[in-house]
Amino acid sequence: MLQSDFLPISAFSKMSEVPRKTLIYYDSIGLFKPIFVAENGYRYYHRNQLDTIGVIHIFKELGMSLEEIREHLSHRTPDSTLELFHKQEEIVYSQIQKLQRAKQMIIQRAENIRQSLHMDTTRMDVVWQDKMPLLLSSPVRSCKKQFPEELWSDFQKRLQREHAPLGYPTGVMIDKEDMLRCDGDWMTHMYSRMETFHYKQEYMPEGYYLVACARADYGDTERIFPPIFEYIRKHHYTIIGHAYEEYMQDEVVLQNPEEYLVRIMVHIEKPKGI
Repeated sequence: MLQSDFLPISAFSKMSEVPRKTLIYYDSIGLFKPIFVAENGYRYYHRNQLDTIGVIHIFKELGMSLEEIREHLSHRTPDSTLELFHKQEEIVYSQIQKLQRAKQMIIQRAENIRQSLHMDTTRMDVVWQDKMPLLLSSPVRSCKKQFPEELWSDFQKRLQREHAPLGYPTGVMIDKEDMLRCDGDWMTHMYSRMETFHYKQEYMPEGYYLVACARADYGDTERIFPPIFEYIRKHHYTIIGHAYEEYMQDEVVLQNPEEYLVRIMVHIEKPKGI
């Protein structure tokens, strides 16, 4: 072992980016010891120990306690290390999925805000919508004003299993049959726009949608639907699918609930002239 490979604690601390006090603490609890200690008490480390301190840092970042790390290092073998690496690989994969979902949430919320800035609550428009992947809740038939707690709880568990963070945008679906009866007060599912990992992948079908938006608090959208049904009747549109109700500006964006901006998209047959 060449003495030129020895590093005093200050140099090792700088190279490993681990504070000097932390290295001393690791030594005191038997987690990570210097290669030798001089008579004056000064600690020296070997360059090869940079690999070990790097692994300790990663394990700590992934949630292992110092005691768990110490226990592993004290009895490490190729088999036990391989098993531990496999477990940590699963943890890393899970964290990557959570970060990806967090990124999706930020992008989706930002896009909702951008779109909402150009929405006109005084008009309705027909737009083409591409096929959109969705996560759906369990089926339910419930009045939107009497939002069932068990549905909310169930959907939050689904979002959690899909590694989606709290605050991920959600909406509600109104069934085609209710829309054909000119009844927009009932919902059949909650939904979020995402590709799923664990639950069955559902989709918002591609096609033409009549889009209306209005200022309304959560669950206070029943007044928006009569004008939608009248507009559909007046323009001889044909409803061929569900309606999708989603808040583009909500409590994350606005302080006054009465100013929340909701968008409703109704799947219709291709209008004549388009």
